[in-house]
Amino acid sequence: MLGYGKRNEMTSDEKLDQILQDLELIKNHLKIVPDREITVNDRKYSVEQYEKFAKDELKLNSKTITNHLSTISRFLVHSKGVITKESVKEFLDSNESDSWKSNQLKALRKYIRDFLNLGNWINEFTFSKSKVKIKNELPNDEQLTEFCSQLSYETQMIFLVMHSSGLRIGEVMSLNLSNYDSDYRMFDASNIHEGKTKSSWISFITKQTAEFIDSYITCNLDIENDGLLFKMNIRSVQNAFKTISAQCGITINPHMLRTIFAEKCRTAGIEKEYINAFCGRTSQGVLERNYTDYSPNALRKQYDKVESLLTLPISED
Repeated sequence: MLGYGKRNEMTSDEKLDQILQDLELIKNHLKIVPDREITVNDRKYSVEQYEKFAKDELKLNSKTITNHLSTISRFLVHSKGVITKESVKEFLDSNESDSWKSNQLKALRKYIRDFLNLGNWINEFTFSKSKVKIKNELPNDEQLTEFCSQLSYETQMIFLVMHSSGLRIGEVMSLNLSNYDSDYRMFDASNIHEGKTKSSWISFITKQTAEFIDSYITCNLDIENDGLLFKMNIRSVQNAFKTISAQCGITINPHMLRTIFAEKCRTAGIEKEYINAFCGRTSQGVLERNYTDYSPNALRKQYDKVESLLTLPISED
């Protein structure tokens, strides 16, 4: 920028021109992008280019990218390539579910704001997620035990690990034998997610679950150290849960087990930041910068508070 003395020597037009240049520098520094609306004529090409951008620039994982591509493609078909506030609103209004709208917005923000650089007007669209009602809706320990007993052997093991660890179903199904420390009853899931949208750390299982898992490993000696602990795929597990839910009248899905785990942690008096670490809701950067607070020893002390609440009334028969 020019000094005060030199500005006084400038004409009015030169001062105006200098002010505009200064504003442009400030805008670029703050990464301010003017709001724009466009029409995408080659939708397929645009989606393909976003896929490269999401992978190379945003560093998203493949599953998230696939979900984004599906949303963006549906939106472009719905809007006929026209990207305006009105076309986004009409697309979001095509479904009454706030949860659905929130998921679509995650993809549309990345596409419209970050990839197409159309400004920040997409941020004006917000939807509150419905809070999960916990009391009087979650199954009790006897119902959990009955449900688990109806599952196949391998699915029972998956059920018990999810229930006592708080890990996501995708994380449990990605565990290798090498991720399991039987002496410490600990699963290390810290390297499962490749992208930046989700994180996972370490979690533990109860002594009861560890006994079942150790027996399961012994019965499956063909499991290699770097091989998957469980051979089923996510879809098969989800279908098994649906089938048993219909048969026994107790509705349980994999995500509900995480909700139960978090609720029991709260009942045990565990602080929110530790519950978030167990459930993979703490960013990798925070975990690594505060390793002492989130070390295996520190988290083990927290888990000890809730272990008795996660032990199910399973008979030894």
